[in-house]
Amino acid sequence: MLVFIFCSILLLAPALQGVWDFRVQFVFEAAVFLTGGFWIFREIVSGRPPAFLSDKRNVPLLCAAFFSLLSALLSPVRALVIPEWWTFAAGLFVLCLGSSLRAGEMRLTDIALRISAWLIALLSLYQAFILKSQDISASLTNPNSLALFILMLLPLAIKWKDLFLLGAFIIILVWTQSAAALLALLTAAGFYAKDNMKVADLKKNWGLLIVLTAVAALALSQLELRSFFDRIGWWRAALGMFSDRPALGFGPGSFAYVYPAYHSHGAAGVATTYVHNYYLEFLAENGILAFFFWAWFAVFRLKAVSGLKKYAIIAALVHSVADFGLAVPANFFIFCYLLSEPRLPESAVPPVRTGNKAPFVLGILALACFTVLCGVFSSQLKLERLRVRALSDLYAGDYARAEAALKEAARIAPKNPLVPGMLGQIRMRAGFAEKNRDLLFSAAVELERALILDPYNAAAWRDLERLYAGAGERALLEGLRKRKGMVFK
Repeated sequence: MLVFIFCSILLLAPALQGVWDFRVQFVFEAAVFLTGGFWIFREIVSGRPPAFLSDKRNVPLLCAAFFSLLSALLSPVRALVIPEWWTFAAGLFVLCLGSSLRAGEMRLTDIALRISAWLIALLSLYQAFILKSQDISASLTNPNSLALFILMLLPLAIKWKDLFLLGAFIIILVWTQSAAALLALLTAAGFYAKDNMKVADLKKNWGLLIVLTAVAALALSQLELRSFFDRIGWWRAALGMFSDRPALGFGPGSFAYVYPAYHSHGAAGVATTYVHNYYLEFLAENGILAFFFWAWFAVFRLKAVSGLKKYAIIAALVHSVADFGLAVPANFFIFCYLLSEPRLPESAVPPVRTGNKAPFVLGILALACFTVLCGVFSSQLKLERLRVRALSDLYAGDYARAEAALKEAARIAPKNPLVPGMLGQIRMRAGFAEKNRDLLFSAAVELERALILDPYNAAAWRDLERLYAGAGERALLEGLRKRKGMVFK
């Protein structure tokens, strides 16, 4: 059953990334927790509790999950980030389950990963040579996310001795024009040379060193100054967020919501929803505590991984210095699968007593996660349907129906700041259209409520400025701008 779970994850995650939304996220992650929890429970009942349940070396992983959850629960934009924590939790759950795969089982799951690699490769080549697209991404988020996927699987293509897949990967990697990917590949190759070559070997392979140097020069030549300076601005914003909430951050996935308050609109650069540095993004969103334990566990596991998978992980870690690939769920799940190897030796793990209730509790905990996940995402799905309906009615000019949909949304999620923000926008449009001051100030009430729930909501600030200016309320406008100046730095 465990092999089936992993084959499904490795086959479906990259393909589904292209249509990833609340609905797909819910179905995929709920299936992971349900099937994985059932497997754990079945193993415990059969008297074969998984070794990772009692392995003290997994304590840092549990601590990372706990502090990340605490970050989400105490986030100033809690209603917006709770669903994002489940993606991180699902990845860590995959990592734990992966440590229970036997060598023969992992060979089968590697076949599923190889099939997934071929599907992504063929789709990328189709986009490049048939559709003549310059920015290929297959079913992933963008070319840089595709580059990270290729980086993680390229060493495995060598391990599988699949020269055609290796050739396809090289073509795709060049086509993505990702300088970060080339530098990451070069770094991983350097680690491989350090681990496997002696000084005499280096002298014999001077030609290879020249080629690697040329690759480094090519990577540096691909750097665009504008892209570099954009990243500096995004990193500075992330550091600003981290300095304001160093212990727990703003919550998983919060950068997209909080970034406007730390972005200098007068400076050059473009807006973004990612930091383009996984480490700074994780620090800003989850805080130093979760980051410390997650990094501790990752380094510990990296030292235990052997073979070419080790260099796939190194390449992913280096690439993440300059991009957000690990923030993409499909890539994160694959990274966790790679990090889960090898299976911990039975001799190194204390035996789990069947009479101990702790393993039963942990097994049931996974099923409880599934239940809670259903509750969280069912409300999110209802909100999404109501939001789409309200937008449709708004664009059609039917303000009454749009407001009715949002009132229902407010009943389901009274603390979601997006709901009063949209409701205020609808009433503001209606108020200006009908020249009705009562409607305008009713809109102001909703927009002010949106700012109470989410003080980083740039759209709500902008709508309120427009409303107070249009209504001729200069005193309210000046007060609003002063309050905004205290939040937007």
